[in-house]
Amino acid sequence: MAKKKTSYSKHDLRRGMQYTNSIVSMLSERLFNLERVVQLYVEMNKDDKKFEKFLDGKSKEKDQKES
Repeated sequence: MAKKKTSYSKHDLRRGMQYTNSIVSMLSERLFNLERVVQLYVEMNKDDKKFEKFLDGKSKEKDQKES
């Protein structure tokens, strides 16, 4: 006896794609908000140059580990 395959209708696929799209949109918005909060926090503490130097150091450190 063969296993019965699950079939999906166009509506099922469309609904799944819309759900996936909404999840991606939500994650994108949250990421944008998080980025904005970090930017405002650094700006509030007037640590722009210090934070930039820190990120450059981390970037160089990562590049050296990969090489």
